[in-house]
Amino acid sequence: MKSLLFILLGTFMMFAQNNRFIYEVKYKRDSTSKNITKENHYLDITKDDIAYYNRMYFINDSLGLQGFKDYRLTSFLIKKKGNNAYQSYEYIGDVNFYKLAEEPKQQWIITDSIKTSNNFQVQKAITKFGGRSWIAWFSKDIPIPYGPHKFNGLPGLIMELYDIKKDYNFKVIKTEKIPQDYRRLSLESSISRAVPVTQKELDKLKLDLYSNPFKYVLNGNLTLPEGKKLLLDDGTVLSKEELKPAEVKERKKLKAFNNPIELDKAVRYP
Repeated sequence: MKSLLFILLGTFMMFAQNNRFIYEVKYKRDSTSKNITKENHYLDITKDDIAYYNRMYFINDSLGLQGFKDYRLTSFLIKKKGNNAYQSYEYIGDVNFYKLAEEPKQQWIITDSIKTSNNFQVQKAITKFGGRSWIAWFSKDIPIPYGPHKFNGLPGLIMELYDIKKDYNFKVIKTEKIPQDYRRLSLESSISRAVPVTQKELDKLKLDLYSNPFKYVLNGNLTLPEGKKLLLDDGTVLSKEELKPAEVKERKKLKAFNNPIELDKAVRYP
């Protein structure tokens, strides 16, 4: 892995090619549960931007936007080179993506602790961000000041990251070149229809969705043709007539996601 990374990064610093770092992500959606969600997320670093997104988008693009059984919409991040602001594209479960711009900054304390990870020497740094205390292990051998989610500002790529409660854990497991002709078609589609909002407006939209989980179908914003059914993220399939009776269960699901990565942005549902 180390030799491959150095080959990639040697040309990356000359902006001759683009690189992708794949993180294994383990996290707890519900802080009261022992269940762990495991996913792979991509950190794409190109001469134009930085993108952080769920691997499912990549798979969907590979299939030519045909979709697949486990495909679902999730939030993602874009940061343009030369701009400190991250554009956060939030998907909350209705028909829209919502766009927020912010400049996340972490005040890092770099320690003297050093260890080896995937044949790389990494150094420990600590910070507080999003209502959590974090530990990061970064590599100066990879002079890229980014990591998963909105973490940035260290003198090297973040190879490992976790909060002290171990609710969230990120680790680089693979790196690969990004083809010059690669386009993030699924992300581009979501970006084009994103609605700009503030954090306060987004919180209100989440509360509104909790009050009326299927409003986007019942109010006609999403058309459900006669005889067709709605597929939920958990695989549940509902006809239009079954939506009202299913609201209680859907509210329970929304309320169970009480442990977002930025804990200080958790919505307090009734």
